[in-house]
Amino acid sequence: MRPALAALGYTPEQAADIMRWILGTLDLDVAMPGGDEGTFGEWLLDKGLNAGDLASIKDALPGVFELGFAFSAWALGDEALGRLGIDSEKAKSDPRFNLLRHLGLSAEQIGELNERICGTQTIEGAAHFRDEHLAVFDCASTCGNRGTRLISGEGHIRMMGAAQPFISGAISKTINLPNDASMESIGECYRLSWELGLKANALYRDGCKLSQPLSTKASDAGEDEPEESKTPEPADRAPAQAADVAGGAKPRHQAVRRRLSDTRRSLTHKFNVAGHEGYLTVGLFDDGKPGELFITMAKEGSTIGGLMDSLGTSTSVSLQYGVPLESLVRKFTHQRFEPAGMTANPEIPFAKSLVDYIFRWLGMEFIPGFREANAPQRPSESTGDSKSDTSVKAPAPRMATEAPATGRYGASRWSTSRDINASGGDTRATTHEGAGETGASAAPPRDTVIVSQSVSAQYSTLSVALESAGDAPPCDVCGTITVRSGTCYKCLNCGASMGCS
Repeated sequence: MRPALAALGYTPEQAADIMRWILGTLDLDVAMPGGDEGTFGEWLLDKGLNAGDLASIKDALPGVFELGFAFSAWALGDEALGRLGIDSEKAKSDPRFNLLRHLGLSAEQIGELNERICGTQTIEGAAHFRDEHLAVFDCASTCGNRGTRLISGEGHIRMMGAAQPFISGAISKTINLPNDASMESIGECYRLSWELGLKANALYRDGCKLSQPLSTKASDAGEDEPEESKTPEPADRAPAQAADVAGGAKPRHQAVRRRLSDTRRSLTHKFNVAGHEGYLTVGLFDDGKPGELFITMAKEGSTIGGLMDSLGTSTSVSLQYGVPLESLVRKFTHQRFEPAGMTANPEIPFAKSLVDYIFRWLGMEFIPGFREANAPQRPSESTGDSKSDTSVKAPAPRMATEAPATGRYGASRWSTSRDINASGGDTRATTHEGAGETGASAAPPRDTVIVSQSVSAQYSTLSVALESAGDAPPCDVCGTITVRSGTCYKCLNCGASMGCS
């Protein structure tokens, strides 16, 4: 600043007065505002501070822009606060603590002392300074409480336009605009940037963010003024403006994460979808609702294992932030992609994908009524299949007396042939023995036994195929896990062979 003033023709005395207007005296020996006798330093001594405290405050003045920063709880120290009867811990925990206000000074007195000691922070209004030189010292924003001048948006853009032909890339520079900038002025800035061939345009309007890291004015100025006389600064107006846009005075609801306790109950389920084995572990809240999901695939290091880990993490975070499990199940079930195929779970016999299986199982375990609505309707051990009643031509009481106690037709739908023989011997032979009573009543049980045996054979074949997969590689054509065929592997999905014909 001093070399610039000297280059503009100002004398050393004039330059000293101008610098004192900008930076202040940086000394505590200034007159008290309001016509009180004595200096500000003497007034502080009368309040309880000693000479050492005043010396530390004076040393801090060149590094602060506002007088209040030099009188903060952190700058004074615990001993000085204790001599003034102030709790240091309470003062340090209060970010708005101001010792000058605590000692009885008003906002007007603090503002006047601030200009005398720390200066006005602007060259506007300085003695001896000529108006034709104001443009030399313009800044990106208005300076201090008295400043009104700043570099216009056009000035920023034309400076960049002069340098852009000599730079291959874009220029990283912010184009600062005042808080009262209109949409038309912003549009003009973009058009001028295009006309001058700029490769980047970064506009920033003062106060447009809820939190602004840099502000040229103190936020606590005029705290004791009446509410109707206060004019909030741009950075302080932003939260109120955002609240108006969001809906006036309505409270802003923010999701709260509900974490599980360190020790909690969990449920583990083993699954097998088309040969891809894994484990589902569901951590439970204290009320029994699911709160986290871990998906562990049998083959570590695979791509699908990493994807399942990511799915489990996202599902856990969603549940802990209150997303209903019903919404997750509704979104993720019935997604179709490989690997897909038959499973070892009788309630989910066929899965369209691993994601489909996982969320259908979660729905059956934790959503009331989901199992009844989505599980296959099979004959139970006690009541049997209601659909089969319509296909039996014999009277219902007659069939009820002939049905064994273990099931309607001697065994459940998923029982194996070994279970059938163990429970009642050769069911087909039993059917022939009952044929002597009436020929009509013997036919339906014979057909039913054939269906039960065929289903059991199909289930056994599926188990053998899944067990034979072992550590078989995925098919290089469709990605389905292959099964061993001699010394090679073949794909049951597309028929491709892994090296053998």
